[in-house]
Amino acid sequence: MKLSEIDFFPYVFRRTKSACATLFTFMIPISIIIHVIQLLGWLEPISSVLEPVMQIVGLPAQMALVWLTAMVVNIYGGFLALFAIYPNMPPLTSAQLTVFCVMTLIAHTFPIELMVSKKTGIRISVMFLIRFGFAVIAGILLNQLYSLSNTLQNPISFMLAAPEHAVGWGEWALNELKNYAVITCVIFSLVSLLRILELTGAITVVNKCMASALGWLRIGPEVLTLTVLGLTFGIAYGGGLMIEETKRSQLPPRDIFYSMTLMGLFHSIIEDTILMLSMGGHWTGVLIFRPVFAFIITYLIVVFTQNIPDKTITRICMR
Repeated sequence: MKLSEIDFFPYVFRRTKSACATLFTFMIPISIIIHVIQLLGWLEPISSVLEPVMQIVGLPAQMALVWLTAMVVNIYGGFLALFAIYPNMPPLTSAQLTVFCVMTLIAHTFPIELMVSKKTGIRISVMFLIRFGFAVIAGILLNQLYSLSNTLQNPISFMLAAPEHAVGWGEWALNELKNYAVITCVIFSLVSLLRILELTGAITVVNKCMASALGWLRIGPEVLTLTVLGLTFGIAYGGGLMIEETKRSQLPPRDIFYSMTLMGLFHSIIEDTILMLSMGGHWTGVLIFRPVFAFIITYLIVVFTQNIPDKTITRICMR
């Protein structure tokens, strides 16, 4: 069947509109709430709860505020917080910065990304425990690796500084509109790519290749393509398309759980990886430890749950 004979663009526009409507319905109010919290200055007192966690992963107590900002806002917000407080805290070593980068890569932008997971059917509490808990475990392991090997213990310095004024509503709204425009364009591109793969039959070949690469994780073929897109571009895109796909067909709950678990631990491997490396994160943690850790944890979860009945998995992990 030729692409010219297909109602291609109307189909892509319909799916893009539906996916964006689903995402923006909860992304916009959440973004407003988070901005209000920032303006009220509530993040700092809340972050004191995380100070004990910083101790066990070998980071200064002040980094609790930075990580909380990354979890509540996004990675960029976390680094802005770091630039702002860095002159008044003990210098970080390269190892400590890399530990923070890896933990943040696993646990960030929770209000939006956990809601995306919920829309796919995963309980927010389950996905929060997976991402927050394994982010802490990753921090502990990586800190021990660097400490025991006495590597990357050199202090680092930042040449950047955070803005001296809080972002007002006008600037915030403009930035948000830009973000939504980018998200819309990316989703349109992904939907177009998926449609082309479907119409040309290439989706079968892609699924076979991915099945070979990810088959050992036992993620079903129905969600393999969406999983790879999520790993590459992020949960907002992979999860958003999975939400849309669940409306079209009945995806197996177990496969959704495994897929979203892997995406939660390891996603946006291009943009976020480049960002962390540019900020000073070492390649041993960002490029090697992070994916290895994510795939091993996902595999262990699959192994330990494979004999649990589907109904039990659905009752415990799915909403």
